[in-house]
Amino acid sequence: MKKGLMLLALVLFFVVPAQAQDSIHFYSVKVDIWPEFDRPAVLVIYHLTLVEDTILPALVEIRIPAQAEINAVAMVDSTNGLFNAQYERTVDGDWATLSITATSLDFQVEYYDVLVKNGTTRYISFAWPGGIAVDAFTASLQNPTGSTDLQMDPAPVRTENDSYNLPNSITQTLSLSAGEAFTLNAQYEKITDDLSVAGLPVQPSQPLEDTSGQVVWSSILPWVIGGLGLGLIVLGLLVLFSFLRSGQRNGRRGKARHAGKKGVLRTEVKTEKESMIYCHECGNRARPGDQFCRTCGSRLRLGE
Repeated sequence: MKKGLMLLALVLFFVVPAQAQDSIHFYSVKVDIWPEFDRPAVLVIYHLTLVEDTILPALVEIRIPAQAEINAVAMVDSTNGLFNAQYERTVDGDWATLSITATSLDFQVEYYDVLVKNGTTRYISFAWPGGIAVDAFTASLQNPTGSTDLQMDPAPVRTENDSYNLPNSITQTLSLSAGEAFTLNAQYEKITDDLSVAGLPVQPSQPLEDTSGQVVWSSILPWVIGGLGLGLIVLGLLVLFSFLRSGQRNGRRGKARHAGKKGVLRTEVKTEKESMIYCHECGNRARPGDQFCRTCGSRLRLGE
């Protein structure tokens, strides 16, 4: 008997992994409709919040147009932000059903739908097909850059600028039953095909870190380059000065050698002159170093 109960518990655990769709209820659904934002299409973003008593994980089925291109299905975590969610897509006629395993009360669905153009007039048609009850449903239409003469049904109750500083026309908040649908139709004029994102200022992808106490290389790089250039100039001057001093020393040595040769020449000339001294009495030639004539004995006149 105990084995049977344990087996039944295991079967129920694996067969029913998530809360059933019939008990799913949304606390809020906020729909952002952004025509011509970053593509020549309509970007639709669902911000979905389940009621607090939802048992997680929960299987949630969301219907979107069959021709829509899914951009993202993500869970929202208060600590880690958005992360990809598991889902399956099946198509039935004009609608595609996204079967999403929700592991968080808050999640997000994004897709691109077709934007109809006729000359300078653009047409938007959005539909929430129902299927799940919503306590607070709101739709917001972003006014594209350069758009004029916006007409919207249902009419907006207020206009607010979003984080991109673009005006958004916002509908009245409604409570929708599980079988109740919501539709929004709009049109506007636009003479160019410029996208809204092209005119937005560049924003950092994350807050800039505090860099106090850290070296900012972009600010000191010119000083580093200037210091290197000055060092090269000083080094060149030192090399030039050393070369000039070396040349001066070589010049002095050459002069000294030349002067030495002249001294030798003078000595040789002097010695030759001394060897040509003759006695003034007898006329005989004296030898180098003689003070007296070797023939007559007279004192030689060496100074003459």
